[in-house]
Amino acid sequence: MSVYLLVNPAAGRGKGDRLNASIVNAVRSHCENVEVLSASSVEETTLLMQSAVDRGAEKLIVAGGDGIVHLAIQAVAGSSTVLGIIPSGSGNDFARAVGLPMGIEEASKVALSQASKIDLLKVDDRWVASVLTFGFSADVNTRADKMRRPKGPSRYTFATLFCLPKLQGKSLEFLVDDRRYVFDLILGTVANTSDFGGGMKIAPDADPADGKSNLTLVADIGRIELLRFFRRVFDGSHLLHPKVHTLEGKVIDIISEGFDIWGDGELVAASPIRIELAPQALLLAKG
Repeated sequence: MSVYLLVNPAAGRGKGDRLNASIVNAVRSHCENVEVLSASSVEETTLLMQSAVDRGAEKLIVAGGDGIVHLAIQAVAGSSTVLGIIPSGSGNDFARAVGLPMGIEEASKVALSQASKIDLLKVDDRWVASVLTFGFSADVNTRADKMRRPKGPSRYTFATLFCLPKLQGKSLEFLVDDRRYVFDLILGTVANTSDFGGGMKIAPDADPADGKSNLTLVADIGRIELLRFFRRVFDGSHLLHPKVHTLEGKVIDIISEGFDIWGDGELVAASPIRIELAPQALLLAKG
């Protein structure tokens, strides 16, 4: 079996090196014939993964967070290569949502196990594993992306507080499976899986194997009410809020211009755009 392992390219010396060594040892304890890949840039990482897939890799295992998963699915989606994930990032929303173990030893074992087919989202030629977001939540992502500290999920909390004084609703025109809607929007998401933003269950009913995406739309609400709303997202109870609306569909067209669209924590597009649900586009090692 041809197995490639990409260790976290962002890991530096010291603790990062020790983590990478632990991951390599854990994977090789279950499969000796593993080719280890390491890169110093996003571009090199992308090329290495695509090259492995082009050479017929049976499994590509990546160690990292949602950012590295996002890069990996660009290479493996629609191919016969199975993606394995060893969560070692700051958020790990995708791994958590699909039920992967967080510990290195168990995650290494699962990464080499049987594959399941799961859905992905697609925007033009860009694949997205977890959640696409726009409106206020996209503004928060933009701010958080510029912050060096704090690390981890708390970065999004600080970014939210920074963006809150600029909160403003915006009219959104969109189609869901060719049915037209107009909505006075604060924030919106199109979800393949439940979590985003470091454990916020924005779409708790989302299932990446059901052939449809889940839209969550928050109507124009005030700043204080929005803060209360975010507290409820961590357990999914925000869906009970009267200003929250949900829809399901396979093809979503965002017609309105001027919305930045973030996916898997990365800026992927600006509206107008089409978002498509691609059934069973990814082979994921889940055990």
